[in-house]
Amino acid sequence: MSILTVASGQSVYRGYEYYTQNKVLVHTQINDNEFEGFVKGSEDKPYKVHINIAKPKTSTCDCPFANGKRVCKHMVAVFFAAFPEEAEQYIAELEAYYEEEKRYEELDNMIQEYVKKLTKPQLQEILLQVLYDGPEWQFEKFIREYIEY
Repeated sequence: MSILTVASGQSVYRGYEYYTQNKVLVHTQINDNEFEGFVKGSEDKPYKVHINIAKPKTSTCDCPFANGKRVCKHMVAVFFAAFPEEAEQYIAELEAYYEEEKRYEELDNMIQEYVKKLTKPQLQEILLQVLYDGPEWQFEKFIREYIEY
């Protein structure tokens, strides 16, 4: 378990933004597993953060969101400041995910354009080929959903 897996996706993303915007004013390592820091938030007074990487759920921040119960963006920002390689890995994974999503969207558009150009006999031939040559579960799902059997 890590700070990143305990935090919400939005807290991780916002924490990354705070890290890259240099809102972590200071951070220090207390021991092998614990770090403290101050993070500039939207208020005048910076938030005091304490993270425990061995037991992330025990991490604290005096911001209203964390309220002793949640991992917030300030904790994530301190985590990234303490472990910049984790920030690099996070953003690389996020960018790869968005690239893959973009690729699937392009493929989906290409497939829809192709299918719209097909004639009814061509569609029938392709559908039968997919059903008979594809995996058995696909054939069975088609029967369950479209054939009164």
